[in-house]
This record gives sequence, C-alpha cells and structure tokens, in this order.
Amino acid sequence: MDDLRRNGYRIERQLVDDDVIQQLRNEAERVAMEAGSACVRHLCHRSDCFRELSQSPGMLDLLPTGMVPVRSILFDKTPDENWPVAWHQDLTIAVEKELKVDGYGPWSRKDGVTHVQPPVELLERMVTIRLHLDDTPARNGALRVIPGSHRAGRRSSDSVIDPSEAVDCECAAGDALIMVPLILHSSRRAERPTRRRILHFEYARASDLTPPLQWFE
Repeated sequence: MDDLRRNGYRIERQLVDDDVIQQLRNEAERVAMEAGSACVRHLCHRSDCFRELSQSPGMLDLLPTGMVPVRSILFDKTPDENWPVAWHQDLTIAVEKELKVDGYGPWSRKDGVTHVQPPVELLERMVTIRLHLDDTPARNGALRVIPGSHRAGRRSSDSVIDPSEAVDCECAAGDALIMVPLILHSSRRAERPTRRRILHFEYARASDLTPPLQWFE
C-alpha cells in the first residue's frame, strides 16, 4: 500500500481474465438497459454478480484489512455518451437516511438515496477500486490524476490546479485502478470514442461511519 499512500493511486494489471470480463460486460449491459442510464448507481443492490465481485478475495486482497464495499457505480461511456469530467475529489458517501451528526454535511439525494459529505478523516481512510471492462487509453477518456494531491485533504472550490502534473491512468480490460477518494481526478472527452465501461467500488470499514449513521450498501 506504500504507492497508494504516497501517490494516491496505483494500477493492478490483469486482475480479471478475459472470460470473466465478458461475463461482467454482459451483466453491465443488462443493468444499464434496466436502469436506462450510462451512469448506474447502487450496483450491489441491482446485481448479485456485482455484489459478489465487490466482496471477492481478488478485490479485498487489494485493500487494507477489514474493508467492505459501501458504494458502487457503473460508468458506461459510448460514442453517443462521451462526456468530459472536470477536476474534482470524491467527497460524498451514501447512507441509509439523513441524521443530525456533527461533522456531516451538506446533505443531498442522488437516485433516491441520501448522500452526505463526511469528515475528511473518513475520506482519508477510504479506498476505491475501478475495474475496467474495456481498454481505456488516453484517447478513449482514461482517468487523469494528479499524484499526491490527496495529501492536501479536502480542497476548496477555488484551489489552483496545475494540469501539467496530471498522469493518464491508461488501463486495459481486466486492469484495476486503485485510488483514494481525495485525489484530484478528471477525464477528457474521448478523441476516438469506443465503449468504456468501468465498475467503480468504494470501500471503507463499517466502524468508520459515526453512529447512528449506516452505510447504504
């Protein structure tokens, strides 16, 4: 985990073989069609397959001991759904319901589920795994990160960002990008857009959430 603590990200190559990737693509197709969206939240509630994947030894072995999946999203970019994403940090978590707890806020609703910004100390302990179902070179909208930017904690909206420091996290199908939520990241509109499906799983320890709040997933 040294690279993750220092840089805020690392890439695990060939985490999943081609046969499993095709099964996951088929399930992603089913879930996306059912949801009618290119960005599908709460995968672990929608799919037994994705829930089992998120809890599999191959995924959990990449993480500190005791972590469990707490949020899951499918991103499904196509030539017709080819959107750019501005520089940002992942600052919200999904919980069962809104409760007045010190350090949590503002609150919001996304796809009918309560979300909130938690204390930065919780975000610092979380880890995200992004499993690529398609080849994602820079020209196809690979995620860009600024190494080490997570160490500054939560940034204000007017923080100065130097894009010359950015690294393209180019991945092949079956590769996993492991990152911390506080790292600055973005993605460009694909120059040669093809399918770009990514399973995004966020992990934390159940005990990290302040009672009586409960994780949604």
